[in-house]
Amino acid sequence: MKTHKPSQTLHTTRVEVVDRLQVVIYLAKTDSDFPERELRMCEAYAHAFRWDVALIVVDDEVDAPGPERRPMLQAALQRLLDNRAGAILVPSKAAISPIEGEFNEFAERVEKASGFIQVATRR
Repeated sequence: MKTHKPSQTLHTTRVEVVDRLQVVIYLAKTDSDFPERELRMCEAYAHAFRWDVALIVVDDEVDAPGPERRPMLQAALQRLLDNRAGAILVPSKAAISPIEGEFNEFAERVEKASGFIQVATRR
């Protein structure tokens, strides 16, 4: 009589590669000082959600009328349009625009690029 020997099984661990969200930190420079506190707040927020910071934009031209006339903000949006980031992280809505309607219009453009704007709130 033949004895049946169990076949050797190979145990493998399945590893899923999950791409982490790439974000652009957008900071509006309102005076001559570098916005260090706002940068640290945004970096901490991104870290808490395990997001990777793809680009940090510090905009000196925040006095330009409307978000569409600020080249640095448009560069942040372009990262989303090029699928190199999925979100724009800001310290406050006012970094985009203090005018609610302008903020909402820009947020719609970001959403059309399959992204979102996230305000970094303290946790």
